[in-house]
Amino acid sequence: MEVTPYTETEYSLVRTNGSAQRLPPIHSAESGSRNDNLPSYVINNTRYVLQPSNVIRDAADHQVGQLDSWPANASGGSGAHRGLALTTQDRLVPVGANLRGKLDSTPKPRFLAIIEEYLYSELKALGVEEPVANDARLQVFREVFSAVIDDFKTYRPLLSMIKNEYEMMLVHLNDKVHELEPLRHRLVLLSDECDKKLMQFRKEERDDMALLKEEKKRLQQMIRHLTNQNQNLEANIQRLQEEVSNQYELYRKELDSRKLLINDANDLRAQQEKHTDVKEAVDDQGAKKEDTIMMKIALRQARKDLDIALAKITYMEANYNDVVPRRDFVTLEAKSNEYLERIKEFQELIDNQTRDIEQLRTQNDNLREDIQSLQREKDELSMKNENIHEGMTPRPAWHLAGEVIDGGVERWQGITANKTSQEKLVALLNEFTGGNDENGNQTSSNAVPDQLSPRGEGEQVPFHLRSTKSVKNRRLTRRDVAVLIQEIWTERRSSNNQEGRAKTLSEFVYEYLRNRYGNHNTAIEMGYNLDYACKRFKHNENCQLFSQILSGEADEAIYHTTKNLIEQLAERVIKESETHPNGSVTIEQFTEMLKKYLPDKPSSDIIELVAAAEKEQPSEEQIALAKLFSVDDEDNYGEFVRLLKRQLNQDKQRYIHDVQEKIENSNSVNAKDMEQAIRAVNPHIRHNELVHIVQWIFEAKDGSQVPSMNVHDVLQRLQNGVFYRQHTLSS
Repeated sequence: MEVTPYTETEYSLVRTNGSAQRLPPIHSAESGSRNDNLPSYVINNTRYVLQPSNVIRDAADHQVGQLDSWPANASGGSGAHRGLALTTQDRLVPVGANLRGKLDSTPKPRFLAIIEEYLYSELKALGVEEPVANDARLQVFREVFSAVIDDFKTYRPLLSMIKNEYEMMLVHLNDKVHELEPLRHRLVLLSDECDKKLMQFRKEERDDMALLKEEKKRLQQMIRHLTNQNQNLEANIQRLQEEVSNQYELYRKELDSRKLLINDANDLRAQQEKHTDVKEAVDDQGAKKEDTIMMKIALRQARKDLDIALAKITYMEANYNDVVPRRDFVTLEAKSNEYLERIKEFQELIDNQTRDIEQLRTQNDNLREDIQSLQREKDELSMKNENIHEGMTPRPAWHLAGEVIDGGVERWQGITANKTSQEKLVALLNEFTGGNDENGNQTSSNAVPDQLSPRGEGEQVPFHLRSTKSVKNRRLTRRDVAVLIQEIWTERRSSNNQEGRAKTLSEFVYEYLRNRYGNHNTAIEMGYNLDYACKRFKHNENCQLFSQILSGEADEAIYHTTKNLIEQLAERVIKESETHPNGSVTIEQFTEMLKKYLPDKPSSDIIELVAAAEKEQPSEEQIALAKLFSVDDEDNYGEFVRLLKRQLNQDKQRYIHDVQEKIENSNSVNAKDMEQAIRAVNPHIRHNELVHIVQWIFEAKDGSQVPSMNVHDVLQRLQNGVFYRQHTLSS
């Protein structure tokens, strides 16, 4: 940093009518050539010029022989440019211009008074009187300080050093600001990049978590399936073992029974042999009575044989008690081998399933470790995200934009899904300037023409569009269109009350625009721009309805009927609430009012209306009815009235559906059939209302009446006409 030392220079004295000379304007191009020879200093290649010493000196201050005798002049009131003011005690006191009307009771040197007066006059001329940081204000003080330095020659070196130090520090701080400005922009870009990366990480994390959860569910299902198979196999093995045991017990019982039969047969045979031997012995005794000795010998021998037979039977029972027949043994052995093979197969299957279960458990443990690792990474990323957000500008609450744009929160969420903050900002700006189509996509600049093509002057052309010349596209914004439509409706309703509806809305719009802009060409140009803007902003409810009525597609009575219903309801409930403090009522009182003045509405609709009123005034303990029916300059109401309109439309759709059921089997419908169908659905309809509906349905474009129409056209005309059941208030 190079500072040019201050050099003293003589300047010629300039006199202007005895008053102090004004400093040249700040940054003036004309003063560039005159400042080339003035004393200056350079800081960071910036040249700062010191003003000449005579710019704030009074002419009398340079007269020879006149000295400022301060503070002796304080008693004499010889201050510069002082005036006199009369106090409430009838005393004249001096008033200084630099005190802004306050009493000047403080004695000052003449040079100090002059320099203060110059300072305040310059600040007032530049409009920087408030003590706020400003370059122009700093320049004025810089010039005054330079004049002080120039006047006090003894302190000039020290004051110049002080001034140079302040100037160098200001330049240094400005350089720092310029250096940090790109860093701020870079920080904003880095913040957006971090948001995008964080959203990407979260998306990948959600996808990975979803895949891992699906894999975990699949493995758990497989484990449950294998566990069920294992339990079934164990149950089958147990059942087979029980069958083998039962078969063995049956064969054991059968063998026992066979042993008993063998024993009984042996006993019977022995007894028979015994009887036979005895009989033979008796016969022999009878035959040979004399041979007693032989009989004794035979009896003894028979006893020995019997003992031997009994010993053999005992031996057989002892050694062959568990013996079964061979064919039974072979059958049992075959079944046993078959069961053993099946048991081996089941055991191998159990072993394989056990290994699979262990493998699945291992995979499950690994997945749990992966999930824990991902959770730790998620926590780290969340912590980094919190740290980043703490050091960054907080994100805007974009959801609040859905409450002010056309279509509400649902449409705003639809057009800003998966968009960055920059894209959301562009979409919001385009929504207010008409740069979006009805789906929220940004329209190209080429899609908006500079000139609007004429439609001609035929009878079929609406009255406000009858022209053969192209007109300039003024590119009206949505707010401009909404305010203009509201003004047209206000004037239209006023003229209807005075003159009736002799003119169509198209003719009235032309006359209104001609009276407003003063000539035919401008009225036609604004008519084309209004028609084009209404079609461009057709997603707006008010613009869409106005465009349909203007083109003759919808009945004008739709607007007036709905508006009259809202105003009459507002008038009655507000008038009734005047007896309450501040015009506010409780929820119960408001509910009773709605039931009283809207008797045709079901209780569910009343509950919805009360809930909408509470939502519209969430911080209020009671409902302020005047706020509830307030409307802005675009004819937009709050949530309560918007819900009331939606309920009217729902009632209209149900009404049309009931009429459709009466006429859907007919090929064509005439006026008489239409009257009968409407009376069948709504027997309490008033006669004038029924006549208006039938005339609207069967009215042709040229004003004549059509004898009959098909069902589709009749339903379409009902959609665009005044067709309500709940549009009247109780008397």
